[in-house]
Amino acid sequence: MTYLTVLLVVLILLAAFFSATETAFTSLSLLQVERLAATKSGRGRMVARLTRRSDLLLGTVLIGNNLANVSASALATEITIRVFGNHAVGYMTGLLTLVILIVGEVTPKRFAIIYNEWISLHTVRVITALSYLFRPVIWVVGGVSNLLTRLLGSQRRTGLTLEGLLHMVNLAESLGIVANRETRMVKNIFRFNDLPVQAIMTHRTAVFSLEMGSRIEGVLSEVSARGFSRFPVYDEQPEKIEGIVNTRHIVEAVAAGRPNMRLKEIMTKPIFVPTTRKIDQLFAQLKREDCKMAVVLDEYGGLAGIVTQQDIADEILGELRDENEEIGWTKIKPLSDGAYLMMGDTPIHQVNDFLGISLPHERYVQTLGGYLAETLDRFPTEHEAIPVPGALFVIEKVSRNRILSVRCVPQAVEEQAQG
Repeated sequence: MTYLTVLLVVLILLAAFFSATETAFTSLSLLQVERLAATKSGRGRMVARLTRRSDLLLGTVLIGNNLANVSASALATEITIRVFGNHAVGYMTGLLTLVILIVGEVTPKRFAIIYNEWISLHTVRVITALSYLFRPVIWVVGGVSNLLTRLLGSQRRTGLTLEGLLHMVNLAESLGIVANRETRMVKNIFRFNDLPVQAIMTHRTAVFSLEMGSRIEGVLSEVSARGFSRFPVYDEQPEKIEGIVNTRHIVEAVAAGRPNMRLKEIMTKPIFVPTTRKIDQLFAQLKREDCKMAVVLDEYGGLAGIVTQQDIADEILGELRDENEEIGWTKIKPLSDGAYLMMGDTPIHQVNDFLGISLPHERYVQTLGGYLAETLDRFPTEHEAIPVPGALFVIEKVSRNRILSVRCVPQAVEEQAQG
């Protein structure tokens, strides 16, 4: 009788072993698997191979777990009949179920979640050997399971998606592993090859430009006051951009005693790009052609705006300032009452990230001002309130049919004020 009791304990421990192994392997993230394969040599590569064969892994541990549980149940019944008689079988079944639940399932699974890498590395050889032993049964069970899965119309799960990766970044931020600014940078990098230049360009109505025939001495004070390192020049009409002038060349001309030079004599040919050009493509082009600024044209060939390398850097790193800009300027500024003042040209994705919401919009709409106009299906007026999912926007300032600034009241702040 003693050997039967010892065998029962061994079977329960085997059930715990298979339960812990199943949880340890299935809880490994893709990053953990790749790290184990790269740093733990042979066993790490075995773990990686086995996790890629999920059908083989699950088949092995589930067969082993069920064999252990069924054998333990049968053996416990035999022991109970021998010692206490048939009338005690029901009590033993309940007691065994409780023991298996605690010792063979819940406890080892919780332990395996915490130490999944350690358990995976120390059990992989055993599970691999058992996978060969159970291979015929796994083939049969797997074949029937695949057939049922296809009949139910299930699709194969992808290992890692961009959406899943961004969720991981958000989780890391909530756990304090990365800072909020680092999370925004990561998201911006992933949007890098999807955003058009229209989303980050300086609109033509805000572009500072000069006539290419102007003499340096006549525009020197204005250029100095603006403080830009370079600016476009046009031929007669502001929308007919013909070149880019570097402020350094103006300074060099003045230092050389040639203030009568015209801007067209020191301008360089600009790069023209459509509004639909992706910013990663533009960045590569600017680097390749050693240029700092590009002129953006609309679908009719008219001037839409300009975009610089700094605009692209701002998109990833956040707003950058040079020494000539007003300190503290930003497209989103917090107000004392919990609301925010947002510029009309703030990109929609920045508003979504900042407020933690998702504003639905058409692909051609890239800015907050464009989104609000699209929502109303007309151009809004000053002080007009526009409720959207998650926030209330109030138009603060409008100029020439262009939204300059908007007051944003998040839903939580609005509810608190009403309450």
